[in-house]
Amino acid sequence: MSRALIFLVIIVSSVDVAFAQSVQEPTGPKLLLAFSSVRERRAPPYPVVYFYEHDGVSNGQLVGSIESIAKGINFTRADMHPSLSRDGRFCAFSAQYGVTDGGRIEVYDRREKKLLPFPAINDFPNVHQMSPTLSGDGSLVVFSAWARPGGSPRWGLFLYDLTAKKFLDSPKPISATLDDRLPAISGDGRFLAYVSNARGGVGLTDIYLCDLHEKTVDALPGMNSKNMDLQPSLSGDGRLLALSSDRPGGAGGRDIHLYDRSEKKFLPLTGLNSLAPEQSPSLTADGRYLVFVSERLSGAGERDIYLYDREKQSFLPTPGLNSKEDDFDPCVIVLPTQK
Repeated sequence: MSRALIFLVIIVSSVDVAFAQSVQEPTGPKLLLAFSSVRERRAPPYPVVYFYEHDGVSNGQLVGSIESIAKGINFTRADMHPSLSRDGRFCAFSAQYGVTDGGRIEVYDRREKKLLPFPAINDFPNVHQMSPTLSGDGSLVVFSAWARPGGSPRWGLFLYDLTAKKFLDSPKPISATLDDRLPAISGDGRFLAYVSNARGGVGLTDIYLCDLHEKTVDALPGMNSKNMDLQPSLSGDGRLLALSSDRPGGAGGRDIHLYDRSEKKFLPLTGLNSLAPEQSPSLTADGRYLVFVSERLSGAGERDIYLYDREKQSFLPTPGLNSKEDDFDPCVIVLPTQK
């Protein structure tokens, strides 16, 4: 065989191998999920926040947790409701220290592997503080608190500037209502969705949208139902709003819905909902990926986390994500592309 022919065979073989690898190993945007689970702390059931990376196609793995046992932080601390900054470095979450503690808001630095000190947030240790949500740049956290001094005598919302280390004034339309809770801030930090049972609403609980720049509140009358609308999640620019609702016409008792505020209409989520309850949706900033919790019988445990790709209108495999115990409170982001 001539040298030229041998060289040609080598080139063709190399191209075939590269093509085969590209076919066999598709890649997508890398995703990071944060979620709570009692998989390692079932007795007693104190949840831990875990992190899970996914390749955007079919593979994923656990990549650590917010330690509360191994490093001796507190054996009785229950960690819930994680929220990630857009780069995945910071994670805000609610932490309850034993049964006598109300609940605190903590911020974890994944790079430095430590909790950051924001003592002003937790000045009142017996006050229940829950459901933090981080802006994309990690500079603003919003959370709900029960009867926190200086706020509502019931559930109220509090805005805290993590950079300036100070509380910000809440827009008056929020603090004037009965119960404001379950906040969700858009990645750009402009829009804040929350749940309220304010008088004059459409249903039992409604979702409102506050423009933090304009200091206005939209009651979203075309989106809310006469039933319970809960657990909002916003896309990065606040255009898309995911929610859970038990309104009639769904697949099960409670379903996930996706509303386009610009088009003022619901968008299809083909094959997403089931006969079982679905809840706790979280959208990526671009609105493509959605994670949520379902109690369907085909899952690994009683409550499991599912990852849905709106572009492909299908679920993505999530090996190693769910356990035989409860997995819940998911948050998902698309990690920045490494340069």
